[in-house]
Amino acid sequence: MDDTTAQPQDPASSQATGPDLAAVTVAVIGAGNMGGPVVRAMLAAGARPERLQIVNSSPASSERAAAELGVRAAASRSEALQDADVVVLGVKPYQILDLAGEIGADLSGEAIVVSLAAGTTLAQLEQALPAGQSVERAMPNTPISVGEGAVGLMRGSAVTEAQHALVHALFARAGVAVDITEDQVHAFIGAAGSMPGFVFLLLEAMSDEAVRLGLKRDLADSLVQQTVRGAATMLMESGVHAAVAKNGVSSPGGTTVQGLATLEREGVRSGVAAAMAAAAEKSREMSRG
Repeated sequence: MDDTTAQPQDPASSQATGPDLAAVTVAVIGAGNMGGPVVRAMLAAGARPERLQIVNSSPASSERAAAELGVRAAASRSEALQDADVVVLGVKPYQILDLAGEIGADLSGEAIVVSLAAGTTLAQLEQALPAGQSVERAMPNTPISVGEGAVGLMRGSAVTEAQHALVHALFARAGVAVDITEDQVHAFIGAAGSMPGFVFLLLEAMSDEAVRLGLKRDLADSLVQQTVRGAATMLMESGVHAAVAKNGVSSPGGTTVQGLATLEREGVRSGVAAAMAAAAEKSREMSRG
């Protein structure tokens, strides 16, 4: 696979030339913390609720998730799989290979299996699934549920161009969907997969300090969240490097440079780098088993 490449995110243009998602049948096994956001992203891209079925660990769990997401709860795993064009495996990483081995008999030979599990390689998945079964790995982060996330896609050896295009189309409203290699997945997890958790911690810290400085909680939360959103949007829309934008708001002797100097002295930059490196290393450990 080539270097990381972003795909078009305009749903109108992508569906005009790409797969007809309204005709695609999707089965999601495990619509939890990550499977749920994936369902939302696929619905936003154009998948039809009546053609998207959920299978969780129990019928009651399936019904609850389906009602929350506005899709169907399958009566059984085999029912969900029998006509599925795309099968999303959203279970915990330690369950993924057992599940892959169990579903083989119910899969259509034309279906593509999409694993959301960190740490389980394409080779392991291909070995657990029937010979020649198409499989991709997808590493999404939770903001895909509101169309502002990132997904890294890794393509298995049996995946056709049409199947790969279908997976990209299903993630077309996730935010950004990029092709990565399995060697890059650890860096992707550090830079995007685990990053929402790091950002949430920073937002919490900023909001708490704004309250200590005298703002009411709801106002503090609103100001911090909007400012972080605005700063990211500025960079994305202008193409300006973060360092250049930082210098542009740093007046000599002003409040911002004073705060930035304190951040550097407190080691915020090195702390963020260490957190990203730790997430990437944990991903490597999981891949090594």
